Amino acid sequence: MNIRDATKAHARDLAYLINLAGEGLPEYLWGQMTTGNESPMDVGEQRAAREEGGFSYRHAKVCLQKKKLLGMILDYRLPDPYDLDDLDDCPRVVQPLLRLEAQAPGSWYINAIATYKAARRRGVASLLMAQAEASAIAAGCTEMSLIVASENGVARTFYEHQGFREAASLPIEPYPGGKHGGDWLLLIKRIDAD
Repeated sequence: MNIRDATKAHARDLAYLINLAGEGLPEYLWGQMTTGNESPMDVGEQRAAREEGGFSYRHAKVCLQKKKLLGMILDYRLPDPYDLDDLDDCPRVVQPLLRLEAQAPGSWYINAIATYKAARRRGVASLLMAQAEASAIAAGCTEMSLIVASENGVARTFYEHQGFREAASLPIEPYPGGKHGGDWLLLIKRIDAD
């Protein structure tokens, strides 16, 4: 297995995997953006193929084995300070996530990490997390952050084993297709450059 930068050719896989990691919220939001005969996944693929924005292939790394994509991570440094001035212009379902992100300014943010079902329990996610930590250290960050649904016990356990601890929470705004209720949890991990 090896990790490499994602390319535009990975956009469809990235859309599928970020929707998986995002508890169905991305597909719900993309469904609001469709035109004509487009599907929500078509919109997700177009967004992943963009050159800029948080959800761009340029922020993603993929794990490959013999040219087969096994998983991906979408990560980048959050702004510091984190500006919430335009929060009211964002969909209500996204607002709690943005409020939580704002509590970790300047951290290395894992927007999404996911693997295909056939690649699970093979160390792919751990390999991607190690890559994220190396990127965080190279960027001079002292913390990593991510957000997970409180009811997603499998993901929470994995993140806790990776050294992440709960720092804050906000209630999940219900949305069609949402897999979990409860709260969104901001998890933070302190890292050292040593």
